Amino acid sequence: VCQTQDWKAHRHCDDSLMLTENWSACDSHGDASSLQRVYLKDLQMSKVIKGTDIQASVVEFYSPGRFFLLAQRPEVLEALQSITTELQKIYSCPSVTTYVPCVGEVCAVQFSCDLNWYRGLVQTLATDQKTANILYIDFGNEEDVPVDRIKPLATNIQPFCPCAMECRITGVVPVAGDWSDECCISVRQLLAGKIVTVKLVETLEHGRIHAVNILLSMGKQLSTFLVEYGYAAEETVNTTPTEQEIYAMMSASLDNFRRLSDGKDDNTWAQPPEPLTQAVGDSFSVMVTHLLSPNEIIVQKVENAGVIQELQLKLREHCCQVPAPQNFRPAPGTVCCAQFSEDKQWYRAKVLAYSSEEGVCVGYLDFGNSEVVDLSYLRPISTELLALPMQAMPCGLAGVQPVGESWSQDCLLALQRRVSNRILRIEIQGAHEGKALVAMIDEASDPQANVAELLTSAGFAAPAPNFFCVAMCAKAPSPACEPLVWSSAELPSDGQTVALLASVVENPGEFYCRINNPTDHQRLIELGTELKQHCEGQASPFEPRVGEPCCAMFPGDGAWYRAMVNELSEDKVSVNFVDYGYSMKVEESHLRPITPQLLTLPFQAVRCRLAGVEPLGSEWSSEALLWFQTRVDGEQLCANVLSASEQGYDVKLESRGQDVAAALISEQLAKAPGAPPKETHATTGAEAKHQEKIKENEHSQIHVQASNQTGASSKEVPTDGTAALSEAPSFPVDWKTVELPVNETFQPYIAAVISPSLFYMIGPSQVDQQKLQGVMMELAAYCSNPRASSSSTVLSRPAPGAACCAQFSADNNWYRAVVLDVAENEMTVIYADYGNTERVPFSRILPIPVQLLQLPFQITRCTLTGKEHFPAQWPKEVQQMFESLLANGVLATVQSFSGSANVLSLTLPTEKGGGQLTAMILDALQAQAKSNPCQPSTQKAEQTDSSIPTASTTVVPDCPQPKLTTETQKGLENTTATTGPTIAPEQAPQTPQQNSFSGWSNQNSMDHLDQLVQLQLSLIKQLVGQTK
Repeated sequence: VCQTQDWKAHRHCDDSLMLTENWSACDSHGDASSLQRVYLKDLQMSKVIKGTDIQASVVEFYSPGRFFLLAQRPEVLEALQSITTELQKIYSCPSVTTYVPCVGEVCAVQFSCDLNWYRGLVQTLATDQKTANILYIDFGNEEDVPVDRIKPLATNIQPFCPCAMECRITGVVPVAGDWSDECCISVRQLLAGKIVTVKLVETLEHGRIHAVNILLSMGKQLSTFLVEYGYAAEETVNTTPTEQEIYAMMSASLDNFRRLSDGKDDNTWAQPPEPLTQAVGDSFSVMVTHLLSPNEIIVQKVENAGVIQELQLKLREHCCQVPAPQNFRPAPGTVCCAQFSEDKQWYRAKVLAYSSEEGVCVGYLDFGNSEVVDLSYLRPISTELLALPMQAMPCGLAGVQPVGESWSQDCLLALQRRVSNRILRIEIQGAHEGKALVAMIDEASDPQANVAELLTSAGFAAPAPNFFCVAMCAKAPSPACEPLVWSSAELPSDGQTVALLASVVENPGEFYCRINNPTDHQRLIELGTELKQHCEGQASPFEPRVGEPCCAMFPGDGAWYRAMVNELSEDKVSVNFVDYGYSMKVEESHLRPITPQLLTLPFQAVRCRLAGVEPLGSEWSSEALLWFQTRVDGEQLCANVLSASEQGYDVKLESRGQDVAAALISEQLAKAPGAPPKETHATTGAEAKHQEKIKENEHSQIHVQASNQTGASSKEVPTDGTAALSEAPSFPVDWKTVELPVNETFQPYIAAVISPSLFYMIGPSQVDQQKLQGVMMELAAYCSNPRASSSSTVLSRPAPGAACCAQFSADNNWYRAVVLDVAENEMTVIYADYGNTERVPFSRILPIPVQLLQLPFQITRCTLTGKEHFPAQWPKEVQQMFESLLANGVLATVQSFSGSANVLSLTLPTEKGGGQLTAMILDALQAQAKSNPCQPSTQKAEQTDSSIPTASTTVVPDCPQPKLTTETQKGLENTTATTGPTIAPEQAPQTPQQNSFSGWSNQNSMDHLDQLVQLQLSLIKQLVGQTK
């Protein structure tokens, strides 16, 4: 029995694609755990001898880099016949049990074309475990098969090696990176249906793949044919240089350095900084910056993203100020600044060698890669820029080794695809030859995947004995402990006024301040330097105890601060940063013991509560939080203590000369203690007025309470890009949108529509991918911080239009987003850098820090020109018409920028009749008003809390509330956005006026339908007239 060559062709399936999230140890299903699974390693090895010629037929051809041969040898053909016949006998009776195979397992598989059974290798398994991608190992073809047609391979089937030999042509590589379609068609025509002479040159991948050359009927080798016709180039073979060659290269490098070095600055003082110190057992998130092999991987800590970004800013500033020196010729082994050839940015670099008199080979200390640059692209470095330890961490995967003498190209390609541009977690298991031996885990996959196990399962790696754990930093016994004595700053309770600066603002009922004392502030800056020196030089083990102080590293900027241990758990320690008020869980490895000298300055953070106010409901609303944060953040506050307790101080606050509590009540965002609640949700007007006020002070949110530890500035403003300790995240609605060029006409991509007054589109400019990746790293570090999730439970739900962090359901990664609609338990967001939308639960929403808003969103806020004539509330019919017109395609011209949105003129294309959308909208509004002058706004009713008296429905907000349409579903394929009106809260008992409103709606439903038809007819007439 043989499978014929007219089977449908299959696309080439690179082995690297086998490394997917589905590769994991299989769970037990029924009796599957008791079965003896069969893998490729259990089959016999091919007996083809290296260097011999065989006769074979090509049974499946994908490209010169992957094809399958069937050797025309009696033992192979007999084994194929025997195995196929035996399989039909064993599996002729149908089975009612479903067997779930493992990836990498060899099974009995029923082929879809002839329904016969053959041996198949499970290459991938679908997430739902209902289908698998199968490679028929005796014939070389592939297909997707339902699992009910896959059975475990019977033990009495002889373990003969795969009859189809997987091969690749030797000695050549494709000229364009991949084999072209023209090349594959030409070679297929030369080989199809023919028995050819094949020379086995080399066996790769533990005997699985054979590098061969084929003698064509024209008398040429296939490799020669490919080169002559321009399909391929000869493969360059990398050979290890001999000791003599290495010595010659080093001598040439030193000669190149010395030849022109007399009297030049050789930079010998600038020695490489210390590497990051880690210990066996440490676990943290990283991103791969450079990859050579599974044994040579360079990573950066995600938690140090802010530190690295700050370093890059300092390097750029330094190199822009330092002129190109004429006498600078740094010696090999010293450190300088080098300009990277690809992005023209400056980085810390170590001089490795001189390739010529003016060519210098440098290695980038914080990223791990190297290149040859011209001497003119180097600058001297400063002492300050050498203070930060090297951020590049060399690693190797623990427990694996190459299958052959070296790692295969397929292995390297698969590994690169698996780990590039992903946030991974590593666990240090030991050290070898100066590298950390790590387990690398992809936590974003479901289930979590161990990269080393994936390589082994795919046949790219073989298990290797783990080295015994070698400590990466010395463990010294802790010195005799001196008693620790500490104190906290106190506010005067005698009625005097004290100046405060807010550090962490949760809500009016809980916020932290520091006394605005320049002496203490300067002492805090100096303390930061002392903490850095103490903690980076401290290697002794530390056992935290609840209620005792320590030193803790803040993940946002990698700096050390004083902290108090609040709670111990299995793998984390809950601490409070006592000089700022920030609480979070940190790794125990990020704690150090503290000395009495570091406790002489009283703890600076003072817990406060705004006296004289209570929330309108059970918790503070997002409007109240935003108002309060904007009013106190970055402002010098005047405070009077009214009472004190173990929970902190009740204070009366003044900001900008205004009583904060009184202003909060007057804005209808709070109430006096014991007072009955006022119109709790009739605050949209106040909110709109508030938005106007915060636009006047849009920079007031850029505040800092963590001290700038460089000591270069007396103001509390952090360096751009650092994750300041106390920049309290929030849900800002006044985020800046990109200002588009005026009078530019283009075809817009509308991402979400709220109304003609507000819609979002994807900006025409391209995003800076490098900057966006930096933001993503900072975002991941912030959102993975337990403190971020705990603060979101304190904050109320954000208002529509607010910026936030949202966790995308398809990959569980965090992205920047804007809230479109808020329901009872979930909200609809648009992902601000991609334009797709989905509904997410509140548990997947976090407030966003200020520094993550510095890079503009890719979506832009827009409004239709003529806004001065638009109503505060849009009739549903007119809004639907606007959405329909946008869906059919329009042209946009930027008229102006209003300060918060781009004002666009939208027109229909000429082939669709032309016409201005503003004129159509205004005509539709006029027609709707004539046909129904007294109709209430159903949209307004939906957005009014049922517990509010009917009078509150007359409050007309300045900005319409979002109402999603099918337009918001455009975007990524994997989004789970839903459409429809906003879900109103569960209705409370209605007032008589509310009942009459509902009755009006029921009695006039048919009249409303007639009005809608009349409106549509009038609109059609207008469009027909414009077309004529």
